[in-house]
Amino acid sequence: MRAGVVVNATGAWAQRLAPGVRLVLSRGSHLVVPAARLGAPTAALTVPLPGSRTRFVVALPQPGGLVHLGITDEPVAGPASEDDPVPSDAEVAQLLATVNRVLARPLDRSDVVGAYAGLRPLAQSAPAGDGPGGAPVDLSRRPLLAWDGPVLTVVGGKLTTYRSTAAQAVDAVVTRLGRGAVRSPTARLPLVGAAPGRALARVDAAARLVRRYGTEATVVAGLGEEPVVDGRPETVGELRFAVRAEGARTVDDLLDRRTRIGLVPTDRERAVPLAAAVLAAES
Repeated sequence: MRAGVVVNATGAWAQRLAPGVRLVLSRGSHLVVPAARLGAPTAALTVPLPGSRTRFVVALPQPGGLVHLGITDEPVAGPASEDDPVPSDAEVAQLLATVNRVLARPLDRSDVVGAYAGLRPLAQSAPAGDGPGGAPVDLSRRPLLAWDGPVLTVVGGKLTTYRSTAAQAVDAVVTRLGRGAVRSPTARLPLVGAAPGRALARVDAAARLVRRYGTEATVVAGLGEEPVVDGRPETVGELRFAVRAEGARTVDDLLDRRTRIGLVPTDRERAVPLAAAVLAAES
């Protein structure tokens, strides 16, 4: 394939294609615990991390009777591995010890039903040869856009600002090519399913589906409302919709990337046969 410009948006692996970009990798980990174990909270619990004035551990309620407990900021030495990152024993201990400071009934490892982690690709602005420049938490989360010939590398940033970062990348590519729209229309384009609150209130579907899919919730509901796993809220319709409209192509896509079922390994195991059947039928 030939292209005038290539955008390198490969996250923690960006340095493989752009050796001149200096990255510091940081692992962020979460634990998954039953909400009932924390008294079924309806609001987040924020606990300062001992010894820090800027970092916190947050217990964040999730749909389906779970709470996510996070997040860590641990430096990762060397290049990113091909394996999925996992929380270290030290991170698990830190998260539990911090939240236990404010709980009448402390959590222990037997309360943890799942765990997950991700890598943050933090861009270093220091020139080559300088030191590491402090802990990952001290590095900027602002995105970096850097050209190396016809390759534009985009790293850093946060999930909450991904559309803004993408718009900057599109504008940079258009300027480089000298053709196309003057500016990206991203800021004026709503996400699929987005609508004003009054319109969403009129959508004839379960509130959980409306919160997740917006105006598409009725389509999802019409594809099947039976649960994927007994005791969990995710439906067969969500799996079918993921294949038809969200680009899911594997069981991993369905359970780990389009829904959150895979965050609890025992639930994931129970969901695999149905997810495989839906994928086969819809594909």
